[in-house]
Amino acid sequence: MADDKKKQQWDIWKELDELRQRHKELAPMFARVGIAPDFVQSANSLRLELQRRPPTAPLVTGERDKDAQAQEEYKKAFASHFEEVFFKVESFLRSPWPPETEFLVTPIHEELAAQHRALAKNPLVAPSFEKLDLMIEQYANLDAMDERLNRAAIDARKQQLTEVLGFPLVVRRQLAHPEWELLPPLASDEYQQLLNSKIEAYRETDWLQTRLFDKWYVALEFDAIWARLKRDANDRERIISQLKLNWPKLGNWAPDFPHADLVWYLLLVLVCVVALIAEWWWWAGGLLIWLQLSVIIEKHHVQLVNKRRQALLLECGRFKRIRDQISSGKFDASQVMRQLKQFNFRHYVSEQGLLLLQSMSMHR
Repeated sequence: MADDKKKQQWDIWKELDELRQRHKELAPMFARVGIAPDFVQSANSLRLELQRRPPTAPLVTGERDKDAQAQEEYKKAFASHFEEVFFKVESFLRSPWPPETEFLVTPIHEELAAQHRALAKNPLVAPSFEKLDLMIEQYANLDAMDERLNRAAIDARKQQLTEVLGFPLVVRRQLAHPEWELLPPLASDEYQQLLNSKIEAYRETDWLQTRLFDKWYVALEFDAIWARLKRDANDRERIISQLKLNWPKLGNWAPDFPHADLVWYLLLVLVCVVALIAEWWWWAGGLLIWLQLSVIIEKHHVQLVNKRRQALLLECGRFKRIRDQISSGKFDASQVMRQLKQFNFRHYVSEQGLLLLQSMSMHR
């Protein structure tokens, strides 16, 4: 069992990493958990930049004006070389990386300031970058950091990323392989509760929010609505329960008893026949009236159920167009909100789904 869970976790991370490679906007959030090949590559390039030699002094030609001009250009090139190095280090430190590594950023800034001062004091003497090189190497390598690095916080953030960004991938995998039983059925109340909790966790986690996953979570919400609409349109018992058709009969009190209503009406007919034979006219008359009312009300109930079912089927057709548009990933949240206002079964849309749509419409 533990091996299956480990394999599932690995599969999710493999897919998440592939997703990171395809969508560059996901890179910053993966960098916050220490997964950033581009960041490590930038660190290696920066370390090579620190080892690059500055411009060499020009040869003296003996011509005063020419030598003076060459010396001035050399001073500018020398200063420009190190200013460029300092700028690249500053830019590198602004790149996304786990916040827990901040304890190394201040010393790097202090070392940069010391090199600035050394260069200002001796404008044509190259400062030593050995210490800075070691600090950048350690900063880019989490494994090389000491106990000051809060690894538990990074692991917790990584778990959060897995649970929030991995959920749409798990749903996609479940739809491709129904036999895996990774999730409850899409039309079930259990799945709706799970999806609501995932959307809520996503909305509360600012650093994980992207336009891509906004669309994915909205698509999950509308897929679940579509599944429940189809289920309800084809489930007569559920329609009856939603309409609260409670004319007294055995089926209302014993829903698990097979053919309860048939037994109930046969029993009433039998009692009515016995009452007629025994000449219990009041009992017989009351039962006949009751049976006649039952027939009338049952017909009315059937009409109500059919009307409700037709309304659900009609909404299914209207809703499918919205759902297909969202599934394509090319939709306007404000337009979808307007379409939902014309949707007769808005209670199928969860509060979390609506809040996510509203947030998308405000930040389009």
